[in-house]
Amino acid sequence: MSIIANPPCGATSLLSRLLAGTALSLGFASAGLAQTTLPPMQVQAEPTGSYTATSSDLVKLQEPLQDTPLSVTTVTQQLMQDRGDINLNDALRNVPSITLQSNESSWNGNAPFIRGFSARTDMFIDGMRDIGMYYRDPFNMEKVEVLEGPDSILFGRGSTGGVVEQDSKMPTLNQFISANLSGGTNDLARATADINIPIDGLGLPAAARLNLMADTNGVAERDLVNYNRFGLAPSLALGLGEPTRVTFGWFYQQERDRPDFGVPWYFGTPAAVPRNDYYGFRTDKLQTTADMGTIKVEHDLDDWITVRDLSRYAAYTRYELAAKPGLAANVTPATPLSSAGVALNSFSVVSTEKQFQNQLDALMKFVTGPIAHDVDAGFEYDWESSDPKYYTNTGLTNTLLNPNENQTFAPTLKYQRVNINTTTNTEGGYFTDTLKLGDEWQAILGARVDRFSVHFNEQVYSVPPAVTGVVTATNVKNREDTLPSWHGALLYKPVPNGTFYFTYGTSFNPSAETLDIISSFSTFSLANENLSPERNRTFELGTKWSLMGGALQLDGSLFETDKVNARIPSDIPGFNILGGNQQVQGFELMAQGKITDQWNVSVGFDHLSSGTTQTAPGGPPIGFPLPFAPHANLDFWTTYQILPDIQIGGGGQYVGSRYAQTTVPVEQAPSFVTFDAMAKWSVDERFDLQVNVYNLTDKYYYDMMHFAFVVPGAGRSAMFTLNFHQ
Repeated sequence: MSIIANPPCGATSLLSRLLAGTALSLGFASAGLAQTTLPPMQVQAEPTGSYTATSSDLVKLQEPLQDTPLSVTTVTQQLMQDRGDINLNDALRNVPSITLQSNESSWNGNAPFIRGFSARTDMFIDGMRDIGMYYRDPFNMEKVEVLEGPDSILFGRGSTGGVVEQDSKMPTLNQFISANLSGGTNDLARATADINIPIDGLGLPAAARLNLMADTNGVAERDLVNYNRFGLAPSLALGLGEPTRVTFGWFYQQERDRPDFGVPWYFGTPAAVPRNDYYGFRTDKLQTTADMGTIKVEHDLDDWITVRDLSRYAAYTRYELAAKPGLAANVTPATPLSSAGVALNSFSVVSTEKQFQNQLDALMKFVTGPIAHDVDAGFEYDWESSDPKYYTNTGLTNTLLNPNENQTFAPTLKYQRVNINTTTNTEGGYFTDTLKLGDEWQAILGARVDRFSVHFNEQVYSVPPAVTGVVTATNVKNREDTLPSWHGALLYKPVPNGTFYFTYGTSFNPSAETLDIISSFSTFSLANENLSPERNRTFELGTKWSLMGGALQLDGSLFETDKVNARIPSDIPGFNILGGNQQVQGFELMAQGKITDQWNVSVGFDHLSSGTTQTAPGGPPIGFPLPFAPHANLDFWTTYQILPDIQIGGGGQYVGSRYAQTTVPVEQAPSFVTFDAMAKWSVDERFDLQVNVYNLTDKYYYDMMHFAFVVPGAGRSAMFTLNFHQ
């Protein structure tokens, strides 16, 4: 096949760069005519220092991302470093399909929504579920991948809108040391180190790696908010490049914060108060730990089959004592703002979550007749437990216009509200086959069956005016659900660097998937104990193109996700039914990588059209957009090497207006645009100086939401970093 064209003056060199390394090469049939031909397919390495990722470390995905029939947005380590990301939330702001929910007493830490559906229980590290309620720091992340759309054959329960996969830094046979030292406005001080050392004398190739982090920072114009983290992640790999490989890893992170619960809603909109107003107390605190050990064993039985086993034990702790602001019950729209009071809903939470997981996979590659097969067959076991104790502190107040953060924490009454103990067991078996017919066509068929069982014990304690400390209700329940999940996809590659695909996938959400959340819609409580899991499905049509020798990736997709039996209130107070229907339709466009050797880009746009398509009295209205599903999101970032030693960059984010709650009272935060900038000077081969400035225009906007409060985004701030690498 050939393409003949008569390019305009100066376009030939640009076309040559765009087509470099792709399926097309540029030549001349005659003077003034350009001709392209299709060369043999070549395997291309992942570009270094780029925002493009051409492969996935997710353990159940064997194919490169170019041939994966799913929307996958990758936030590379290079992109996180250039933007100066110090929290997983910062990294997720590079993903246009994500909006962020604020945490609360029943849930702490990162709480993303993907395509309008909560993914706070869909966080994974190296392919294994991470149930911890903590703010994840990217110091040990090689990259972050967001896989979009229901796909329980890969992940088990959840994944209605998608999942967040964090790929850890693993030992390699290359020796290196890198370190970063940062300081900035708002009392920012941060240090990280990444040390990798090959090990001789063990009789087989081995290496050890250590990542360290210490961080303390405030938030611009959120005066009392501060975060203090420490983390370490050592790992050891034995048999690198050998038929048998073993990796040991330990991850530990602790955090001591004064958390941010923002400002109250004022009759459907954020209260018009100064950004630095803080409604809690100086004694507010959030303390978390995450402690997990992982063993990965791989053995190549033959050239065509590999057996892999992953085991992990994790323990997470959290303690919170914090006040969340809401308008006082006696405030009406006619109440003068100067007289408006704020009720502080204060809870104390003490909780430990524990988890043991094992995944056993057989990865096979073989041929039957004209069809090549890539097969992943496996079994997964997951045990989880949670034992939160909730205490209520009543009678705490503040004022809307003149909050006093120095007032003494003095509740009129403290009492134990609820004690929950939840244990879940999941056994899942799965099979996925990628069938390849020549170089152009692939079909993917997958099935999984999960048995999800739960033991739930809830003790509700007396509340005023009854005597405190008395158990007034006990709810003990056992439930078991067995559900299948399906995945099918068809992929067409007209040229080696271009892909078109259609995919279909399903997932499910059991009532106990969030373990302990004390919400009538999302936990295994009296309201939901007799309900079967919610079921979800998605359809997606997409295309992926690799240009510039694999350095630039262009993706686009059209999708529809349906929750076909959503939990909604029934006509019996205190109980829910599976009588709702929710739908999200949209499209997404992404461009990531290098346009030239000097020019890096990451741009993504996401459009969502969401609504409730079936409801009942007391539920959300028909057609109303889903919470946390803005019509449009745009994330963009670019860097340019203007001189051999100087790089500049900039970008920002547009987030459309979105709802925190669609039942009465309806709550909506306005859209916003923010801009950031970066400059880097390479002093020599080992040292770089970098400066990042955030929210250049000092925009007052609302970043994270909750139905009870809304959290303003940070004001203008700066971070200065010294990077060392050897």
